[in-house]
Amino acid sequence: MAITVEKKGMNRRTCQGGAGMSARYFRTGLMLLLLLSLPFGVRAASDMEELLPPASCGGWKIEGKPSFYDRETLSDRIDGEAELYFPYGFDRMVAARYAPDKKADAGIDVEIYRLGSILDAFGMFANYRQKDGREAAAGAGSSLSASQLFLYQGRHFVHIQVTGAAEVKPELLADCGKAVAARLPGDRSSPPELAVFNRPEVVKGSERYLPQSLLGYDFLNRGLIADAVVEKADLQVFLLLGTTLESASAAFEIYRSQLAKSMIEPAGKNGALLEGADPLYGPVMILKKGECLAGALKFSGKKGVGDLLERLCSGL
Repeated sequence: MAITVEKKGMNRRTCQGGAGMSARYFRTGLMLLLLLSLPFGVRAASDMEELLPPASCGGWKIEGKPSFYDRETLSDRIDGEAELYFPYGFDRMVAARYAPDKKADAGIDVEIYRLGSILDAFGMFANYRQKDGREAAAGAGSSLSASQLFLYQGRHFVHIQVTGAAEVKPELLADCGKAVAARLPGDRSSPPELAVFNRPEVVKGSERYLPQSLLGYDFLNRGLIADAVVEKADLQVFLLLGTTLESASAAFEIYRSQLAKSMIEPAGKNGALLEGADPLYGPVMILKKGECLAGALKFSGKKGVGDLLERLCSGL
C-alpha cells in the first residue's frame, strides 16, 4: 500500500509540474503571437525609437513625435540622397526634432540610420565627413562643424543638423551627439578592416569605404581608398576587400586590358606589379600578391610606391 501511495504522489507531483510548464509555455507562446501580429514596421519603429534621447538632446527638448523611414520612404525625407544609402545596407531610419521651447524657430534635427555593418556605417560617415570638421568625442568617429555633426557607432550612422537658426554653439551639437551615442549599440571601435591603413604614409582621416565599383569600375568591386604621402609626393592608395586568389587575378587582368602602355614586373613570390596609364586617373600601379590586390594612382613619382603596396598586402 505504501508503494501505491508513493506512486500516486509522484504521479500527482509530476502532473502538477507538467501543468505549470504547459501554462508557462502557453503564456510565452501567446506573447510571441501578439508580438508577431504587429506589423513589421511597428516593431522596427519601436526598436529605432529607443535610440533617440527620449526627453532632450543637448539640453533642448524633443518636439512632437519621431518619424520613421525605410527603403521605400527614405526619399520623402532626403530626396536626391536616399539612393546613396542603399549600397551600404540601409534598412531603417528614425528622425526627431529638438528645440529650446515650443515657440522657438531654432531647432536641431537628429537622424539615426541603421546600415548593414560597422564598415557600412563608417562608409557613410566618411562620405559626409567634413575636411574642416573636428572630433566631438562622440561615437567611434565624429566630424563637428558650425551647423552639423556626423558620427557613427556600431552599424548606425547619425546626422545632427541645426535648422531655423543662424548660429548655435557647436558644444550643443556635441552634447547632443554624445547623448545619442550613449544609446547606440556597439562601442567606439572602428572597423577592423581599416587597420591595414594604420601606417604613417596614409593620411589619417582620409580613409573611405566603397561597397561597390571602386574607382568607378565594376570589376574592382568593394574596397578601401585613402590619401597618402610617399617620398614627399601626394598620391592615393586603394585595397580591394573580400578577394580570393581567383577574383584578384581576374580583376588584375581586366584592369591590365584597360590600361595604356602597360607593363608587368614580378614582385616577389606569387606577386606581380602592373604599371600603366589609366584613362581617368593617369599613372597607376597595381600589385597582385596572392589574394591581395592593392593599387596607387595620382602619383608624380614612383619611388617608394611599390614598397607601400607591398606593406599594404602584408598587413592583411
